[in-house]
Order: sequence, then C-alpha cells, then structure tokens
Amino acid sequence: MVKSLCKYRRAEIADQFATITKIVSEPKFICASCTRVASDKDYLCKPSSLTNAIAPQIVPPPPPVMTLAASASPAPTMMNVHSLPMPTAVGQSRIEMVTVVEQTEVIEQPDELLKQTEKLKKLAKKKTKQLKKAAKAVKKFDEQLRKTKQALGLT
Repeated sequence: MVKSLCKYRRAEIADQFATITKIVSEPKFICASCTRVASDKDYLCKPSSLTNAIAPQIVPPPPPVMTLAASASPAPTMMNVHSLPMPTAVGQSRIEMVTVVEQTEVIEQPDELLKQTEKLKKLAKKKTKQLKKAAKAVKKFDEQLRKTKQALGLT
C-alpha cells in the first residue's frame, strides 16, 4: 500500500520532495480529514473527489469595451450582481466574519463599560489570591514530604 501524505514526517518530506511534488501537482482528490490534496486517492487517508466537492463557477463574459466619443456622454451602466462569480472559500469566511461582527452589540454607555472593567478587576484579584493560596499549599506539602523522607532515611 502507498504511504499516505498524512503519515509523512518533516524529515521525510524534505527527503521525498520530488515525489511529493509529483503527487500534489495535479490534484484530483482531497482528504476529508486533513484537507491535503493528491493526484491519486491512495495517497490520502479519507479521500474525496475534488470534482464533486467544487461546483463549477459560471464566468461572465468580459464587459464590452466602451470608447469615449467627444460628442456623446456615456450613460451610466447598472451592474448585475447575479453575474458576478461566487466568492472563494476564504472570501466566504471573511464575509461571515464581517456579518458576525456586525451582529454583535456594541456597548454605547460608558457606565456599563466601567462596571464590566470593575468586575474584571475583581475577578483578576480573586484569581491571583487563589493562585497564591495554592502555591503556599504546594510549598507546605513539599516541606512535609522532605521531612518525612528525612525521617525514614530515604534522603
């Protein structure tokens, strides 16, 4: 069986660079687990056909070239949104992030912001106090353990 791309270690990738380049140069399959691509499904741990995963995009014809004449003024043209190509996966994720940011509520009153700041300060102080208490308990335990080992003659 052919070794999966997922199984290659960094040192092996450097040694087998030419082979790996040949495997990934014309991808036809994508791994559903780790999103690596390869020309043959034997090189992937959970292969899925790339042609089924990507819907063909309709490319609109290029806009007509307009020449400006001295006597005529060009009329404004309306752009058809439906003729634009679909955004890529990265573009789609950025659109979703902007939508999420727009949906979050912004605190407009400074009083609420001050209240939240005070709450955070109190929580930080409480957490610091708990950490100091835990460190003191660990130190006490270590001292007791040292004394016990010394009494038993293990040290």
